This record gives sequence, structure tokens and C-alpha cells, in this order.
Amino acid sequence: MSTATPTIPFTDYESVAQLRDDLQVRIHLGEMEARDQWEKLEPKWRELQRKVVAVEKASAGAVQEITTAANLLIEELFKGYDRIRKAL
Repeated sequence: MSTATPTIPFTDYESVAQLRDDLQVRIHLGEMEARDQWEKLEPKWRELQRKVVAVEKASAGAVQEITTAANLLIEELFKGYDRIRKAL
């Protein structure tokens, strides 16, 4: 399977990849009409893969920064709520 695995949430990307892989096997055994439709969709699939990889590469640093910032905020909130709990 030659699918890119995104680290950011793309709606239904994994479902499309799974459907594609299943159809690839079935088409291998299947009919010419299905093969023609498959061949029309393959360039779009490759385009999607390129875009997913590009977005993943471009956003890798940002995702790490956002995760770090969110974790710091969670820690700050937890400590603040804990101080309030102890004061009550």
C-alpha cells in the first residue's frame, strides 16, 4: 500500500485510502468499465497524496508548537484549578 499517512486530521482521508485499496484488488479481477473509471481517478489520487504530504511537511513545526502551547495551557489551568480547590 503506497498511501501517505497524515499526522493532521483530514476528513475521510483514511476511508478513501481504504476504499481505494479494496477497489484496486477488485478491479484487478474486474471489468473494463471499472478499469477505465479507475484510470481516470488515479491522477486525482496522486494529486491528493502530493497535497497531503505537502501539508504535512509544511505544518509539522506548527503542529508541534500548538501541541506544546496547549500542554502548557492545560498545565497552567490544572494548577490554577487545584489552587482554587485547595482554597475551598
